[in-house]
Amino acid sequence: MVLVFLTTSITFKFLGNNEYGLWVTIYSIISWAYLLDFGFSNVVKTKLPTLLDKSEKEVSTLISTIYIGIIIISLVIIIIAFLLQFFISYSDFLNIDESFSGFNTLLFLNLFFSVLILIIGNYKALYAGAIKTHVVEFSMMLIQLLVFVLLFIFYYFNFLSDTSRIWIVSLVFGVVNLSVGIGFTLFFLYRHPKIKISHKYFDFSILKKNTSLGLKYFIIQICMIIIYSTDYVLITKYFGSKEVANYDVVLKLFQAPMLLVIAGLSPFWSIFSKTFEEKKFHWIKKTLTIYNFLFILFIIGIMILTLIIDKLIFWWLNENTHTSKFLLLVISIYIIMRTYTAMYNYFLNGINKINLSLLLTIFGAIINIPICIILIKLGYGVSGIVIGTCISILPTTIALPIQSFRIINSKL
Repeated sequence: MVLVFLTTSITFKFLGNNEYGLWVTIYSIISWAYLLDFGFSNVVKTKLPTLLDKSEKEVSTLISTIYIGIIIISLVIIIIAFLLQFFISYSDFLNIDESFSGFNTLLFLNLFFSVLILIIGNYKALYAGAIKTHVVEFSMMLIQLLVFVLLFIFYYFNFLSDTSRIWIVSLVFGVVNLSVGIGFTLFFLYRHPKIKISHKYFDFSILKKNTSLGLKYFIIQICMIIIYSTDYVLITKYFGSKEVANYDVVLKLFQAPMLLVIAGLSPFWSIFSKTFEEKKFHWIKKTLTIYNFLFILFIIGIMILTLIIDKLIFWWLNENTHTSKFLLLVISIYIIMRTYTAMYNYFLNGINKINLSLLLTIFGAIINIPICIILIKLGYGVSGIVIGTCISILPTTIALPIQSFRIINSKL
C-alpha cells in the first residue's frame, strides 16, 4: 500500500496535474480490456481449488483451454481496436486539449499492452485457485516497486528528456506488468511440473461447458467497469483532466483502506468454494457474522480519514487542496458501500450463486451514466457522479448480504 502511494506521488510529479489526469483517464478506459476474457479467469478461480486434489490432467486441460480461448479473444480485441482508431477521434469525444497530439496512438499503445497483460495476467487466477493469494499480493507489490524505481530514475535523472513523459509512463507500466506476469507464470509451472499449458490439451468442450458461467462473470465485469470506471471519463468530458487529477488523488486515499480489506479477503473466493463443497456451513456463517462486526471498525476509520484528508494530501504530494466536505462525504459513503459487499461477492462467486448479482449489476450499469449526467446538469458537479455511482450499487449492497445468509441458513 505504501508503494501505491509512492508510485502515485512520483507519477503525479513526473506528469504534472493535466497529464496525470489524462493518464488516469486512459488507464480507466483500458481497464475495460483487462476484463474482456469473458470471465474465464474467474472460472479458473472457482474450479481449480476442487480440481487440484483430483486430476492434474484435468487441471492442464482446463488451464490450457482457458489460456488459448483468451488468446483468441485478445487477437480479436487488438484487430478491432486497431481499425477503430482510424475512424474515431477519442480526443474530440473527451474534449481533450488540441495541443495534445497523438492521443489515439497513445490509447492504442496502452490497449495493446493491456491485452497482452490480459493473457499473462491469468497467473493471478492460477495462484488464487491454488489458494496462494499471498503470491499474487507479492507480485502486485513487486510491480509497484519496479514502476516506482523506474519513474524515480526518469524523474530525478531526467532520462529521455526529449520524449513525451506520458509515453514513458505508458511504456514503464506496460513493460513492468508484462515482465512480472511472465515471471510468475513460469514460477507457477515450475512449482507444478505436472501441470502443462499446451495446445495439445485444448478441449473445445471444456470451453463450451464453461461458457455459460464465464459469460455471467464477463457481464458482471463489464457492468462493474461501467459503474466504477466511467467516472473518470465523465469528469474529463464535463470538467477537464485537471479535475480528474484532483478527484483521483482524493479517491486513492479513500481506496487505501478498501484495498487493504479486499487484499485480506481475496483468498476467501477459493476458500468458500472449497468449504461449501465440504459442507462446512457453520464455519461460513460464523465467518460472515464476524466480518459484519469487524466492518464497524472500517466505518470508523473512513470517518477519521474524512476529517484529515487535506493534511494527508499535503504531506503526500506537497499540494494544498480544499476538497468540498460534501464530495468527501459522498466518496466515503461510496467506499463503505463498495467494501461491504466484497466478502459477500467472494462467497457467492465461490459457490457459483451469481444470478441475482448479475441482474442487479446489469441494472446498476444501465442507470449509472444517465443518473450521473442528470446530476451533473442539476449542478452537483463531480459529487453528482459519485452520488450516481452510489445509487447504482445500492441494490447490490442491500441484496447480496441478505441472499448470502439465506443460502447458509437454508443449508443449516
